[in-house]
Amino acid sequence: MKKVMQWTRGERIAGWGVLVAICTLALLTLWVSLKETGPRELQAGSDLVLPLAQLKTNKLFLFRYRIDPSTAAPVAVQRGSDGIIRAALASCRSCSKSRNYELSGKVVCGHCRHVMNMPDPVREPDVKKSGCALPALEYAAGGGNLSVRGDIIEAEFRKQLNTRK
Repeated sequence: MKKVMQWTRGERIAGWGVLVAICTLALLTLWVSLKETGPRELQAGSDLVLPLAQLKTNKLFLFRYRIDPSTAAPVAVQRGSDGIIRAALASCRSCSKSRNYELSGKVVCGHCRHVMNMPDPVREPDVKKSGCALPALEYAAGGGNLSVRGDIIEAEFRKQLNTRK
């Protein structure tokens, strides 16, 4: 016959305390690692300025440009594998309901789940082509920084809002 070890009340409390502490620490670590930090927010009237040194190949930078207190325009900046820097309004031209998100360094349409390619600043966009596409934003690169003027972001946002109606 096996002898069963009996724990005292204090030992049981200590054992449960250790188990609860380990579980709490594990859940807290999981929560912190999965917590979305979200895109950086830019205030209305300000310009988006990003150091060129931070633009690593295929790393996607997302921003939210505050148009007014209740509206924000998503903006994406990325240096492609070809070395060309692309800036775009990260809002699908076709899907007016879309909320976009980033997945593995790509912008994905939240409505139809298609990956949207960053626009090529060298070529004119094909506005007649259907499907999800990102509208390009003009930018200036100089002095070690990339900058997109706030008025250009607002104008493109209003243009896209008017063409969706």
